[in-house]
Amino acid sequence: MKLECPYCNTDLIEGFIDSGRYSFKWHEKNMNLIEKFTVFGGEVLSSSPKVLCYRCKNCNKIIIDLNEIP
Repeated sequence: MKLECPYCNTDLIEGFIDSGRYSFKWHEKNMNLIEKFTVFGGEVLSSSPKVLCYRCKNCNKIIIDLNEIP
């Protein structure tokens, strides 16, 4: 299935982001330093370090569908 970038309508490229050996986490902008910069902070979005995403090389955006995270 081909997906288009919602910003510029260019075809998106399917790929993944790898967070190394740690789980994939969400950090809010205003979290305190301990939450931001330690493995203990943040909301775990996936226990896997690899998350499927779609990249637009034209406008340099990455889209992650949280419904596709196992």
